[in-house]
Amino acid sequence: MNKRIVIKIGSGSLATGYDAAVQIGDEGTLPQAETQAFLPPAPDLANLYQRWQRAYWQLGLPTRIQARDGVTNVSTSSDMEHCRMLSRQLRDRIHYWLDGNEFRPIREKILEQLNPNDQTRLLLQTQDPLLQRLPWYELHFFERYRYAEVGICAPDYQQVSYPGSRSQTVRILAVLGDDTGLNTQTDQSLLNTLPNADIHFLNQPNREDFNRRLWDERGWDILFFAGHSSSRVARIGEEIDGEKIEKGGSGEIALNATDKLTIGQLKHALQKAIDRGLNTAIFNSCDGLGLAADLSDLHIPQVLVMREPVPDQVAHAFLQGFLESFSSGNSFYLSVREAREKLQGLESRFPCATWLPVIVQNLAETPPTWLSLQGKSPGLGRETVLNSLGNFSQSNSLLPKLNQPQPPNQSPTHKQRLKSGIGCAVFVAIALTILRLFGLIEPLEIRAYDHFLRTRHAEDLDNRLLIITNTADDIARWPPTGSSSLDDQTLLEVLNKLNALSPAVIGLDIYRPQSTKDPNLAKALTETRDLIAICKSPDNTVENANKESPPPEITDLERLGLSDFVVEESTGAIVRQHLIQLNPLPKSPCPAKNSLSTVLSFRYLRKIDEIRRTEFSNILGNKIDQAKLTPTFGGYHGTLGGQHGLNTRGTQILLNYRKLDDPKLTTCGNAKEAITDCLTVTEVLNIPSAELKRNVRDRIVLIGTTDPHRAANDLWRTPYTRNLVSDVEKSPGVFLQAQMISQLLSAALDERPLIKSWFEWQEIVWIASWAMLGGLIGAYTRWQLTLWLRLLLGEGILILVCWLWFFNIHLGFWIPWVPSAIALPISAIAAQTTLRSPKFRPKID
Repeated sequence: MNKRIVIKIGSGSLATGYDAAVQIGDEGTLPQAETQAFLPPAPDLANLYQRWQRAYWQLGLPTRIQARDGVTNVSTSSDMEHCRMLSRQLRDRIHYWLDGNEFRPIREKILEQLNPNDQTRLLLQTQDPLLQRLPWYELHFFERYRYAEVGICAPDYQQVSYPGSRSQTVRILAVLGDDTGLNTQTDQSLLNTLPNADIHFLNQPNREDFNRRLWDERGWDILFFAGHSSSRVARIGEEIDGEKIEKGGSGEIALNATDKLTIGQLKHALQKAIDRGLNTAIFNSCDGLGLAADLSDLHIPQVLVMREPVPDQVAHAFLQGFLESFSSGNSFYLSVREAREKLQGLESRFPCATWLPVIVQNLAETPPTWLSLQGKSPGLGRETVLNSLGNFSQSNSLLPKLNQPQPPNQSPTHKQRLKSGIGCAVFVAIALTILRLFGLIEPLEIRAYDHFLRTRHAEDLDNRLLIITNTADDIARWPPTGSSSLDDQTLLEVLNKLNALSPAVIGLDIYRPQSTKDPNLAKALTETRDLIAICKSPDNTVENANKESPPPEITDLERLGLSDFVVEESTGAIVRQHLIQLNPLPKSPCPAKNSLSTVLSFRYLRKIDEIRRTEFSNILGNKIDQAKLTPTFGGYHGTLGGQHGLNTRGTQILLNYRKLDDPKLTTCGNAKEAITDCLTVTEVLNIPSAELKRNVRDRIVLIGTTDPHRAANDLWRTPYTRNLVSDVEKSPGVFLQAQMISQLLSAALDERPLIKSWFEWQEIVWIASWAMLGGLIGAYTRWQLTLWLRLLLGEGILILVCWLWFFNIHLGFWIPWVPSAIALPISAIAAQTTLRSPKFRPKID
């Protein structure tokens, strides 16, 4: 494993919440990051788990547990569907619980420190039995991190001292217990397929035989048990012998038809076996968390159990998948995950089969590999290092021969071609990476990004919005007074008419820094709770911030949004960024923190959440976190080169413009950025309310000025602007606000991606890979025509891959096309030039 994450859940309860902390670091090192948070109360979670557990037990499936409480019924399809329904409710409740703001610091720290390709152990350290039983691997985290698996840890632990050396085979003590109603012979057959294993079987032994084998002086690596077992914590809150089980507990195994045994009854023998190297205990039996709790007290490195009753077929399928993966060299945790996920194919007959396996880990120990159990390390052991030194000395003896002059007209050998291709590729990749870090390739990458946006596929109108434009004709008909571009009486009539038609929320994208003299308008501005106004944050100071202040009638910060756009002066003053939030400057006349598009979108989503009972607003917040701009996002690397670089103040994402097949499909004119219908102020006032209602009801209504004379400072260039000199093609700000709102709503409701970027190291590896491909093409291609055909094919594949990653509905990644497209041919030409030496025959031409 590369990474280890330990989530420590401390004092508390589901009724009051828990103190929590996370430690993140590389395996075998001290934690490199730690933060604290709080798990909020979830008093209904225990009852929900008990309901699911009761439904699961009442299925009456033939499992590896003795019949309990008279449960002998046969499951029906309705019973199974009821169990699945409760499992979905439990999973969704856990998602909602862990998505709370109180737990957010831990979520963000994990996302910050972890890469999706990291092999990760996520260890949950808690003594709460309910938290140990929850299906943590159902979290969204494990969908993104495909090489992660969860384990349970006790708060108390200590390292096991085993100074001895292991045998060259994995020694396994396999106990096949009471098999009433079971087929333990399949378990035996699966164990017999293991390579390099010394397996000793005990078939339904008595206590004395089992105890004697545990004391074997040669020691055991793995203890395996198959048969019937159960735990005293089988059901949370259950009373056993008049005692309500809340913590800890114990388990017992059925050695044969008459003898049952607890871990405590073999304490001394097990402790001795652990001292002699017993590393792992596997209980392929039912309800094993009680057994694991007992073994944790003995500090065994790791235990693999089933958390609930397990059907015979599920036990066999899991054991087969785990043994195949683990013995083939995969890590212990990845083997458990792979075998557990394979059980999904059985869930049509055995609901929640993937929930059953669970690892209980000694936090002071590192999980084994199949090689380490044979006394072999997969890393750089002493033998490997000595062999490497020997090979190095042998290679040094050949250096004089390599340095001797080569005969003339000699064709390059395979080794020389390989060396030339790789060497040139490494040089080109390093050079391009340095140029990119200094921002010298940034203009080309930005231009390519704009081209990708313009060539994207067309989309439909966004019917969740309506734009009301205050045009030059409207202004001429109702001339405004003061600094606002919309007359007070006209605005009052528009608001009164809109409020009667039940819009979802109204965004007033017009500055109103002065108080109105009309008391009716002042009342409408104050009392219309779904009316959002704008103000502008000053760039550096609060001086001269007059006409861009918020309306005095609106004092509620939740009804104010920033009108600010972020432009890149160095690349044509084009709006490519989407401002989400920005902390206001001290004493700023604009106290708003969130942008207008953010406020309107989240207001709309909260209303949708109330109807569908789905946290779309939380979904959007998580997606924004993943797409947040950084100084070296995508092709932006201008800071090191002394340029202005990417402005990343506040929270920003890239604006994934919505493109229509034909801009004339809207009633907004020919503006390419208009992605919904528009009505002028005159049309709104003249159209009958009954006819206007279908355009307004439950929509976000944006009101903005499009007259270029009154809104000269609210006209913007976009990636669709071809003429960067003239102002003719500039787009009104209200259209860009609609684009931003549509982006946020589509990301939350339509799975439309926000544009994301790879980590810096991933981009470097990507560029180096294409440089390597180019170097090898150049080194191994003899004819110039073949070379250019291969490079042309490679460039075509490259741009296709980058385009698909950019527009794929589940991806939306801006990956470095331009430096890769440069690296491919330059590496090829450099490799060929290197091989054009007088000592080689001119076969390349």
